[in-house]
Formats: sequence, structure tokens, C-alpha cells
Amino acid sequence: MAYLPDGTLAGMAIPSATPYHRNVGYLGVVPEQRGKGLIDEILAEITRFHAGEAADRITATTDTVNAPMAAAFTRAGYEVTEIRLVLEAAQGA
Repeated sequence: MAYLPDGTLAGMAIPSATPYHRNVGYLGVVPEQRGKGLIDEILAEITRFHAGEAADRITATTDTVNAPMAAAFTRAGYEVTEIRLVLEAAQGA
């Protein structure tokens, strides 16, 4: 859990790992705290956590429409290595 200095909940960070890479498992900022740059601090903490565990590569994913998260990854130095597009049939088709 991520908290502001006054103890207010800011968001949540879950670092995770696969047999191949360390990754940003989940990162969320509570709605009332969005737009204040907290996403960068929370992402930095996940990155520091993995770096402290000697991770040589840290991966992350986000939905293609989640521009704020994609921008945070870019600001933190993450680079796009692949894009996955999931297509679904329309309901009732």
C-alpha cells in the first residue's frame, strides 16, 4: 500500500515475478489522488524493489488505452518491446 505523508491512502503497488523476469504486477492510484504525479513515485518504488533484488530486467504491461500509465513507464525509462492486441467477437455475434 502507498500512503501520503499524512497517512492518506494514495494507491497500491504489487511487484511480481515470473520464472523469466521481475515485473510490475499491479500499480494503482486511488481516484481522488490521480493527477498529482503519485504514479511516478509508486512506479519508482516498484523499480527500486526489483533493482534491490538484483533484477537485470523489469517488465510491465498496460492496456493500450491507459495513456497515463504508458506515459509513466516512458518517464521511468521503460521501453516498449511489444504490443499485444486482444480482439473479441461482439456480444451476441
